[in-house]
Amino acid sequence: MKGSDEMKRSRRRFLKLAAAGAAGLAIQPARTLAVAAAAPAAPARGRARKARAGSAGEPRALPPPDLRAEIERQQRELEKTLKTLREFRLEPGSEPAFVFSPMPPARRGKS
Repeated sequence: MKGSDEMKRSRRRFLKLAAAGAAGLAIQPARTLAVAAAAPAAPARGRARKARAGSAGEPRALPPPDLRAEIERQQRELEKTLKTLREFRLEPGSEPAFVFSPMPPARRGKS
């Protein structure tokens, strides 16, 4: 069944692309803040310059102040949590929180 393998491959590729797109959208607010805070980049060349030619005079839109405040609050909370975790000392010889043990692959074929 060659067609079935191709369909599985294209479905997997689609899912990978969809996941990558979702991840890109999820980090967009953080990227916008980072771009706004960074110094201007070197001038674009070739196609990139032509693509941005229409928007050269338009300022970049910053996220609303309440969104920036929420991101900063979450960053502070994350730093506080990481500091707590890093400072926590375990007794020598203590048991690990979990042990990874891989599962055997599922068998396909005969039922």
